[in-house]
Amino acid sequence: MKRKAPEHVLPQWLIELTGNPKRTVEFGYKSLGEEQFAKRRFSLNAFRFPSCEKCNQKSAVLEAAVKVIVHKMMLEDCLSESELSKLLDWFDKVRIGLWLGYLYLDGNPLGISPGFYIQHRIRQHDRMLAIFRADGNMKGLTFVGCNTPAFAQAPSCFSLCINSLLFFNMSCPNLLARRMGFPFPVESYMTEDGSLYCYFGEGRNRIMRPVLKKAISIKGTELYQPIFIGNVAREDKAKVKRLYDTKYVRDNCISWEQGIGRIYIKRDSKVIACNTSPSMEWLPTRAHKPDELFFDIQALTLEWQLYIINNLAPSVKYLPGERKRQTVKLINLGKYYNREMVEHLNKVKRV
Repeated sequence: MKRKAPEHVLPQWLIELTGNPKRTVEFGYKSLGEEQFAKRRFSLNAFRFPSCEKCNQKSAVLEAAVKVIVHKMMLEDCLSESELSKLLDWFDKVRIGLWLGYLYLDGNPLGISPGFYIQHRIRQHDRMLAIFRADGNMKGLTFVGCNTPAFAQAPSCFSLCINSLLFFNMSCPNLLARRMGFPFPVESYMTEDGSLYCYFGEGRNRIMRPVLKKAISIKGTELYQPIFIGNVAREDKAKVKRLYDTKYVRDNCISWEQGIGRIYIKRDSKVIACNTSPSMEWLPTRAHKPDELFFDIQALTLEWQLYIINNLAPSVKYLPGERKRQTVKLINLGKYYNREMVEHLNKVKRV
């Protein structure tokens, strides 16, 4: 039996960096029964959940490295490509940790059966990170988009606000691959046993602009990193791996053996390979008004969760009848919730 130890989803160093470590915050709503709800409040220190000892040890190594990186970002210091790649590993960890945390807190009302855990989703699929900067000297820690039905079904997109820097993070199969010139899923669907099947096609060996067909509506710095280790770890992995064994893919990897692509940075209208040596390329050139930025990032997160459902989610056409109906019902619930919330935010903004 694996030994369990409590692990902070949001690490202690981050809580201390952003304010009083004992402060009380709101974590959505808890059910009181008979369709009554109350705000869920408790200390950030208490936001921790059981984790196996081995996973805790792996997380500790990552946290130690990223603590240095985030402190450098708070000081607007130079970062290298390898540091930004490590930062993206950490966002994978936090995103999945928040997903599991909310399923635990909410009692999993949608009946989601987690098919993976934190270590299973770090550095597995294409990922991006948009960085925005607020004007002034803000202090605080907030996460956005983690309590939606869409996120409960597919934890692919969320935002994290750390003091004056706001981060918008996404990761899912084929988020970037096709337009980054890598082999990409021509078709993807859920199989009867709940796993994902993808049929891959050859890459186009060139970057298409824009990399994301849907634009990020807030001005900041965008980082793109194709990841393909999650694609070749399959029954037909030898066949799929051959698609990636090209000069173009190898030239655009930090580590081809580990399936880790290079990081590309979009600033203004340019998309360029990230500097391997430390530089200031990551820092947004524009600062936004704090209230406007936080408002806009809520709408941005909800809109992209909706976009992923509509455009990047695998097909459910091969699921058996009842399971297909239940899955479609949950998908429609996710769409409805996000559409309503985006419309509400737009109404508030117009007032």
